[in-house]
Amino acid sequence: MRRIPLLCALVCILSAFSACREAIEEVPLNTSLITLTDKFFDVEALSAERAVVVGYAGKILLTTDGGQSWQAKDSGTNAALYSIAFPDDQHGWISGQDGVMLHSTDGGETWQPQDSQLADPIFGISFIDTRHGWAAADRATYLKTTNGGESWESGYIQPSLEGVGADATLALVDPIFYDVQFLDENTGWIVGEFGKIYHTTDGGQHWLEQQNSLLGQAGFSDALNLPTFFGISFSDMNTGVVVGLEGKVATTTNAGQQWNFIGQADGALFDTEPLYAPYLTGPDGGGWIVGGAGRVLRLQGGEWQPTGVGMPIATWLRAVDFHDAAHGWIVGGYGAILRTTDGGQSWLRVFG
Repeated sequence: MRRIPLLCALVCILSAFSACREAIEEVPLNTSLITLTDKFFDVEALSAERAVVVGYAGKILLTTDGGQSWQAKDSGTNAALYSIAFPDDQHGWISGQDGVMLHSTDGGETWQPQDSQLADPIFGISFIDTRHGWAAADRATYLKTTNGGESWESGYIQPSLEGVGADATLALVDPIFYDVQFLDENTGWIVGEFGKIYHTTDGGQHWLEQQNSLLGQAGFSDALNLPTFFGISFSDMNTGVVVGLEGKVATTTNAGQQWNFIGQADGALFDTEPLYAPYLTGPDGGGWIVGGAGRVLRLQGGEWQPTGVGMPIATWLRAVDFHDAAHGWIVGGYGAILRTTDGGQSWLRVFG
């Protein structure tokens, strides 16, 4: 008589176990939009709460609530996306691997491809308004549009051999251009491999090399040995900064007629980790630089100094952008997205 209750109990236990197992199996897999495998290359702060992040494998993320939640946007490509530029809060462009060029007219909600006429990587992009834009690409190539990207015109800059030793001239062939910035329709800069700094005052019809003003500084006597520059930022027509390999930072206060390496006398100021992206904040005289091994530098009181973000960062940081003096973003490897709402006094790691 006791076997029946025991059998019933056993059946109940097995049924409960089966139900638990089914419940476990129905738990969805991790649906996080931000993972440790993500590599983010650029960020654009569109407002205090709205930002667009781009990265590896065609990934585009949009937040409208300061990073509390994220939306994945269709890029239509698996190519790496390297650079993003919004001249206003609605019109944006993204450039990337294999000549990818994308365009948005709704604040980053949707993206449409544009024909860049290139198959090579496009590493940097700059727009001054919704029609005039420039891009920096591989093989000493730049792009220009005057109609919002409906068509792109490509140009090639022949590198000068000035300051290059005779036995090394063959190595200076088609340097890669990594970044570009224009301040108006005529005035802009391109930087890249072999320390190249090019300046134009006629919208890119002619380019003048400026990097040779760095020769004789920091032990560089041959132009071919100058460090590759990955990023450039100007806060006005005269004040600019470039950053690159070996932790090198060079600044100008006269539109690039003279560039000067900084931080060489103080060995503790910079190390040899590459620096990827500078950002000058404007009239307040502030700025930020991010780079390898979690390196972050801040400009305050006219001096660049290493600074922390309040947490260990065991990866490279690739881009920094601010919407205003208080609200800014930093992105990088291992899915790193950092946000500040107090002008960089504190940073919060954002998870999606």
